[in-house]
Amino acid sequence: MTDAVDLGLLVMYAEDMYSARPGSLSPAADPRIAAAGWTIVAYLTAQDAVFPSAGDVDRTLSIDNSKRVFYGFVARDNGAPTSHVAVVRGTDGMVEWIIDAEFVPIPHPRHLNVRVEQGFWGIYQTMSLADPVSGARTYQNAAEGIAALVGAGTVAVTGHSLGSALATYLADDLAERIGAQASACLFASPRTGDTAWATLFDSEVRSYRLYNYILDLVTHVPSLGYATLPQAIVIQPDSAEAGIRLDIFCNHHVICYCAMIDYAKTMAAQTTVQDASCKACILGPAAAVPNEARGLATAVNAFGIADARALVVLKALHPQARVSLALPPPMQPTAATSLRSG
Repeated sequence: MTDAVDLGLLVMYAEDMYSARPGSLSPAADPRIAAAGWTIVAYLTAQDAVFPSAGDVDRTLSIDNSKRVFYGFVARDNGAPTSHVAVVRGTDGMVEWIIDAEFVPIPHPRHLNVRVEQGFWGIYQTMSLADPVSGARTYQNAAEGIAALVGAGTVAVTGHSLGSALATYLADDLAERIGAQASACLFASPRTGDTAWATLFDSEVRSYRLYNYILDLVTHVPSLGYATLPQAIVIQPDSAEAGIRLDIFCNHHVICYCAMIDYAKTMAAQTTVQDASCKACILGPAAAVPNEARGLATAVNAFGIADARALVVLKALHPQARVSLALPPPMQPTAATSLRSG
């Protein structure tokens, strides 16, 4: 998994493709994908996620059955044609919803006594494979279609945010079909199921990495009754290769994850104007880590991942949460209110 940053950047390119044409099932391929040595062979589509507004009584994630959208792509490695990647993008509104979201555990349809999160699973169940030119569905079931494309080759599944949750389910479905040919590299994932689910995933997807930043609120939820995947790598401010602005959106963005994993490689990557605004979250190399981030991480680590007290502290970084919880202002000014939060 030494290519984690390369995979994270592919996720960012998928997010940029969606942002450029949010209503299209076949947005133009980001030229950086081909420049990185990949050829797109299929698109991933699914029903659109519906994030309730802050005032809604029902705070659960649902889907828009009338709207199918682009969620990512499957690509073949030009230098190793039997190697593939399945890339699942993040989604706008994820962080805002997480602030006071509600989560519903439901039984996994194929595994007894295993529970997954209703909203994430519901969207995943609609994920299909599509033709990259027309956007027309070629396989109703994404895992079935990818397994057919890969054949005797391999596929690395990667995703960020909501896309990481969907990629978790996809990687497990692929592992059940093609075994060790499927691997996963996940970023900033919410918790996708209970302990039985995490144990099942760990036993079926034998090669995977999950990168979670300790100060990223999304990685701590859902809390009660849910579990983090056993092989998760928790990035700490003291071990990160980059200093990240202490902000609820900056702490979650995929480009910030890439910088914390490999600062030099991330800063050398080609970025668009839109990406450049997100890059403002990156303060510099490891020496630029804010002391406030170190202090906050100490507190969160002491409480534990998904602890109620840790969640309160992390929610305090968000303006809306500060009002509702009557908490003091953030430890340092934010500069990311316009960022794509997915």
